[in-house]
Amino acid sequence: MRVFVTGATGFIGTAIVQELISAGHQVLGLARSEASAQKLIYAGAEVHRGDLEDLDSLRSGAASADGVIHAGFIHDFTRFQEVCLVDKIAIETIGDVLAGSNRPFIVTSGSALVSPGKLATEDLITPFNPAWPRASEQSADAVSALGVRAAVIRLSPSVHGEED
Repeated sequence: MRVFVTGATGFIGTAIVQELISAGHQVLGLARSEASAQKLIYAGAEVHRGDLEDLDSLRSGAASADGVIHAGFIHDFTRFQEVCLVDKIAIETIGDVLAGSNRPFIVTSGSALVSPGKLATEDLITPFNPAWPRASEQSADAVSALGVRAAVIRLSPSVHGEED
């Protein structure tokens, strides 16, 4: 399977790329810099130039893949509301390409989005919160309504490991 991965050189994305390649899949990794491109090449992945704000790049990456994993997020918390919107638009853009294709689309989110004091289960739907405007899960649900095989993976709010 050929998988397009956004955030392919980030902390989580690097592990995803390694696992996919180890399992025999081909990876097309989104890279916005030469350093990221070299990291992908070294890992054995194919480089797809662009970034989360380059919608044409997202469209062409998704169109050329058998499935997509969206692990990218712009971690600039000085403009958090803006980057949350970028994330939402990126998910919707990829979803538009995958609509009706039966190709899988995995979207990463965070368990920090779950309401405090509530047990986080797979069937818990997190309502949109303007104070925390990340809408990854809601965006995945919206593209799912278009016929996209979308799933959300909630990551821990703090993931630590080597190089961190």
